[in-house]
Amino acid sequence: MKKRTAKDFIALYSSEAEEKLVLIQSGISASRSYMDSYWEAQTHALAMADARTGQVISGRCYLSWPLTDKEREAGDYSKQFAKGKVYRIKARDWKGTVLSEPRWYVTEVLEEGVPCPALEELWAEYTKPVVLEDEVLGTLTLDREMSYFNGTCQWMKKDVRFSLDVDVEKQASWTRTRTVMKKLLADQEVWDKSLRTLAAQKLTTLANEWLADNDQTDRNPKKDPITEEEFARRILLTEFTVSPGGSFTAWYEDDDMFWGHVITVEGTLKKGPLRADMQG
Repeated sequence: MKKRTAKDFIALYSSEAEEKLVLIQSGISASRSYMDSYWEAQTHALAMADARTGQVISGRCYLSWPLTDKEREAGDYSKQFAKGKVYRIKARDWKGTVLSEPRWYVTEVLEEGVPCPALEELWAEYTKPVVLEDEVLGTLTLDREMSYFNGTCQWMKKDVRFSLDVDVEKQASWTRTRTVMKKLLADQEVWDKSLRTLAAQKLTTLANEWLADNDQTDRNPKKDPITEEEFARRILLTEFTVSPGGSFTAWYEDDDMFWGHVITVEGTLKKGPLRADMQG
C-alpha cells in the first residue's frame, strides 16, 4: 500500500486559501493519522469570523497543518497559537463531508491578537464559571477544558472528590452523570464494601510481592502476609470519576502497600465492580 504524504493531506483541502479570524479554544497537539507517514498538528477554534467584517460565520472548527519530522521534534508548532487569542489566518476549506465540525488547513498565520468584538464577547461568555447546585451532590463546578463537573461529597462520613464526565454542549449528559453519582451515594455502604472487596481479591497477592521487595520494613510476607481483609481496610478512597453511560472509576491511595501508587476500581451500575488495577 502506498504511503500517504503531506501532499496527500493538502489535497484534501480546497486549492484557494481564504482569510479568516479564529478564536483559539484549546492547546495544540500533534498526531500521525492511521496508515499515514506524516505528522499533523491540530487545534480547535471556538469560533471563526469574517476577516473583513468581524462577523461570526462559524462555531467550533478544527484547524490543522502538516509537520515534518524535524518540525515535530523541535516542538515549535505547539507555540503557533495561544488559547483565548484571536488570529488572522489564511486557511483552506476541507473538501470532504464534515459530520461534526468544519475543518480547515492553516497555510499561514498573518496576525496575532486581532481586535474582534464578536469573538471577544464569545470568549467572555465561554469562560464564565458554570456552577450547578444539586440537592444531593451540592455545588458542582464545570471545568470546560476537561469537560468535567467537579464536586465533593460525603462518602462513609469522609469527604471524597468526584468528577462527572460530560459533553459540555449537551445538558442531557449533565443529568445522566449526576444520576449515576447519586445512585452510588444512595447505596454507598454496599458499594464501598464491594469495591474494596474486588480490589483486595485482585491485588493482595501483588501487595505481598511488593512487601517482599521492601527493604525498609521488618514485616515478613511469609510469616505475616497482608490479608485481603487488611488490604480492603487500608486503602483510602479519594475520588470517583463518572461517565454518562453508567460506568465509573473509584480512586484509592494505597497506604504505601505499593510505595505510593494509585489503586483504581472500575465498574458500572448494572454489573458492579469489574476491574481493579495498581497504576504504575
